Amino acid sequence: MIKESNTLSSRPIKNRLQTNANDIDHNNDNDNNNNIDKNNSNNNSNNNKTKSYIQIGAILILFSLFFYPLILYLDLSFVFSGGVGVDVTANSIQTGLKKIAHWSKNNGNCGNHRVAVGYNTNLDLVVNAVDLLHALGLSPTQNPTPSDEIHTLSQFEQTFTYYFDSGSAAERFITEKDVFDQIIKATDSLNRQEYLTGGNAGIIANRLAREGCRVDLSGVVGSKLKNLLNDSINVIEYNADTRDEIHLIMEYQTNSTWGAYSTHRANRFIVSNDVSNANIVTMEQLHRHLQQNSKQHKTDLLIISGLHLLGDQQLHRIEEMSKLLDIIPYQSGKESLLSVSNIPIHFELASITSSNIIGAIAKSILPKVDSLGFNEQELGFLYLATGGTEHTMSEFRAPSINTVINAIIHVFKHITKSSGQDDPMSMMLDDKRKLTRIHFHYLTYHIVAIQKESSWSTKSAIMSVAASSIEASEQACGFRDVELRIPLKFEVDYRYTPGSKLKFAIDETFPITSWQDEGLEFHLAPVLVCKSPERTVGLGDSISTTGFIYQTIKN
Repeated sequence: MIKESNTLSSRPIKNRLQTNANDIDHNNDNDNNNNIDKNNSNNNSNNNKTKSYIQIGAILILFSLFFYPLILYLDLSFVFSGGVGVDVTANSIQTGLKKIAHWSKNNGNCGNHRVAVGYNTNLDLVVNAVDLLHALGLSPTQNPTPSDEIHTLSQFEQTFTYYFDSGSAAERFITEKDVFDQIIKATDSLNRQEYLTGGNAGIIANRLAREGCRVDLSGVVGSKLKNLLNDSINVIEYNADTRDEIHLIMEYQTNSTWGAYSTHRANRFIVSNDVSNANIVTMEQLHRHLQQNSKQHKTDLLIISGLHLLGDQQLHRIEEMSKLLDIIPYQSGKESLLSVSNIPIHFELASITSSNIIGAIAKSILPKVDSLGFNEQELGFLYLATGGTEHTMSEFRAPSINTVINAIIHVFKHITKSSGQDDPMSMMLDDKRKLTRIHFHYLTYHIVAIQKESSWSTKSAIMSVAASSIEASEQACGFRDVELRIPLKFEVDYRYTPGSKLKFAIDETFPITSWQDEGLEFHLAPVLVCKSPERTVGLGDSISTTGFIYQTIKN
């Protein structure tokens, strides 16, 4: 549903003011002439009345000339500022989103579908970030420099401070086990520490199980993590003596302070010394399970993640994964989306800083999945690693809608071209899986972009982005004390007509905005942001998972 804002003009109001002023002066002149002709004996009295009329008319004219422009200015300044009007409420947007997603009907109903999930699972140890840094005796660094890998406590502090300052989520590998053990030991002195299901695959599996799906999970699962997983999840056994890997989740709330730094949003910083997941040790086990059980029961969807944990020395694992993805059944066409001969694949990117890793993923993995999910930082890294030049990384800290659209178009074009999928013969045969869907999730808005003429339908894309927005608010705070933080009016570049802009206005009763450009459909949903979120860890995984199943098995 394309919505274009109306351009307001001040001309009708100004013309009306000028006409009114002329009419008043002309009428008063006529009154004077008529009064003189009628009765000379009452000349003084009539002149007094005329003067009174003139004075009243002049006052009215001055009043109008002052207040009409003021009213006009306020009206136009409100429109062009994109401000949220008092009649727009969070409740109406929430109701609109749930109606679009058929939330009451679909929520918790997976329809007996089976989803396979891999590859990374672990225990999340959740603590207060600033309390832990104080417990370690660390102080914030001015002008901190982030590290791609952490070797020392100083690098640990500087990398945290850098992302804390922008309120961005980030994840890093600590190469030295003794440094990681020192940090973990410091958590013992904290008032609050909590163990939760961790790893993208573990979080996704639990979310699917709550939805009522049949879930086959491949990952490193020890005894403590096993107890935290939903009882209905089928864990594909990797090693009977498997020990849980620990990832440290350092959370902070909106307006938290760390020395002179203050953050504008709640988020988290994650560190680990996870060797098992860094080598994706359970990858082959999952794909072996898919092949062995294909005749017994159909796997409807495959959701994979965990490649962000790879180091440059594990680049060969990306090529090995690429070959395994080639074996997954594929058939094109809308009618074949959930057929026996097709398993749609969604890949969740997660935070990657190695240009070698992200470049290899873009070349060897993304052309072989149907769907891709990421947040603003992950989009920024992918955009730059694939040759994007129009925007800098700083623009992805709090990205405008237009910046995100530009980056998504770039990613689609790069993946299509670099994989040879733009070849006319390849496009005509359509016999290979290709990236045709991107789900971008940010604090204040989500976007689902799909290629036209692909297996994805417009209706399911709209349902998907609406459901993902609901999931964000529901999981973060249950819709308690939420607010809209994006303007109701926005504009984006329109490439069909170079130099032109598309202008949109979000409708609170049907809050999904849709448009087409560069052979893509874009569907945007606002997010009702929690003022005091109760949860940040795993939100992206839950959001993408919800969006993907609403695009597929709940369609």
